[in-house]
Amino acid sequence: MLTVFLVGILSSLAKASILYTAVVRGKVALPCDISSPSADDSAALILWYKDDSAQPIYTLDARRGNVDHAHQASSPELESRAYFNMINRPAFLQLDPVKEDDAGEYRCRVDFHKARTVNTVITLKVIVPSGEPVITDSQGQKLKGLIGPVNEGDSLELTCQVAGGKPRPSLTWWREYTLLDDDYIFISEDVVKNTLKITELKRHDLLAILTCQASNNNITVPSSCAVTLDLNVKPVEVKIHPYQRPLSADSEVNMTCTSNGSRPAAKITWWKGKKQLQHARESINRAGVSTSMLTFVPSVDDNGKFLTCRAENPLISNSVIEDGWKLQIYFPPQVALHLKNLPIAGEIQEGNDVYLECSIRSNPWIHSISWQFEGMDIKTNLVSGIMITNQTLVIQSVQLSHKGHFTCSASNDEGLGVSNKIYINVKYAPQCQTEQKTTFGVAKQETVRVSCSLVADPADVTFSWMFNSSTKQSGDIRYSSNKTHSVAIYTPKTDNDYGTMLCWGINDVGIQRKPCVFTILPAGV
Repeated sequence: MLTVFLVGILSSLAKASILYTAVVRGKVALPCDISSPSADDSAALILWYKDDSAQPIYTLDARRGNVDHAHQASSPELESRAYFNMINRPAFLQLDPVKEDDAGEYRCRVDFHKARTVNTVITLKVIVPSGEPVITDSQGQKLKGLIGPVNEGDSLELTCQVAGGKPRPSLTWWREYTLLDDDYIFISEDVVKNTLKITELKRHDLLAILTCQASNNNITVPSSCAVTLDLNVKPVEVKIHPYQRPLSADSEVNMTCTSNGSRPAAKITWWKGKKQLQHARESINRAGVSTSMLTFVPSVDDNGKFLTCRAENPLISNSVIEDGWKLQIYFPPQVALHLKNLPIAGEIQEGNDVYLECSIRSNPWIHSISWQFEGMDIKTNLVSGIMITNQTLVIQSVQLSHKGHFTCSASNDEGLGVSNKIYINVKYAPQCQTEQKTTFGVAKQETVRVSCSLVADPADVTFSWMFNSSTKQSGDIRYSSNKTHSVAIYTPKTDNDYGTMLCWGINDVGIQRKPCVFTILPAGV
């Protein structure tokens, strides 16, 4: 039932005229003053006329009795909708419900028993409300109540249409009490259209109520239709706990990432560089906050890589936000030892200078470095040709005594790192082997076998023999040799054949510096 609102306006016409406005399906009270000018007089006959009709539409006849008990009659067009109320002052003719055809000019004629007839003219304007607005989407589907979900950042187009109404209604879009769009058009005689366009939906549009309102008067409540926006929104925050700090290599660490603001809740992923990390545990609380816990074992190779936590609403493209930092991985020194000036340790020859380089990879940086030879620490010793400068060890004029395994080691706050071993194999010219027989007693015409053993690297040695005495020197000596061993066969014949025999060798490194000396003596009794 529409609310009834009565409006009376005194016209500027010569005769008294009152303008009343009513709404279809409402009710209206048309006033008529039936008060008599004198106390001893009263209304005898009350007639209501409409427009130019000669026949009254409503009659109250009190000519034969009291007006309070007068006979009342209405025309068929009023049916049972009319009632004349004489209790109120002024009295009025009530129409309930009002029809569109009730619009027109009404005249109330009051005949008194004694006084002159009084006429009251009333103009009734009847408003026909419009129908209920209909909201459709861009595909023409009817919408009502909760719609969507649609995505934050998308555009939205809603069309509202309403039919009917006299006068033709205005059609407007509202959000709560804020007017959004009042640009409507008439697409036919009785159809009004208004299209609402939102170029980009914001997160504050979530659960916004958009109302299309049709109104053609200020008497009744406008007819309306409303939709409520269900919105998918992007995450607004993502954060890793604990905050950035150095991590120890090969030590398990637990990290947590939280994200809020997304609807539905954000999907969280972990990344190390361009590689996604798996096996994170994810949960969502009642407030829609997503939490992901990652158990992570960093390696040395992770140092300098970016660890990232990404939060994304999977229903909205380009909704990724992230938090992360460059990993700082602490680890014990990684130490590698290599020859700096020679490609192969086995090609070192006696007298060469040898450079050993200790390469170190460490975080944090080392606070000490040390060198070892055959497991024993060594330091700079210029007498033995050892000189250490930072990460370089120099062996000047390498000797056979330097043959062996070298290592280097370094320490930081994470621990100790020991390098690989490098074996320095010093190649050298032949030398006499110690503790071999050097004196031989031989009788004349007796054959002796003189054995000469050398040490050399490489062991491929070419031998030479020579006999030397005060009266004689000869290299004509029979001998046989194998690698670093040679045997000379010698037979003294005269006294001049006694003396010394010299044995020496030569290999790829060079000639023996000092020959081996064997003494040949005459045999005693």
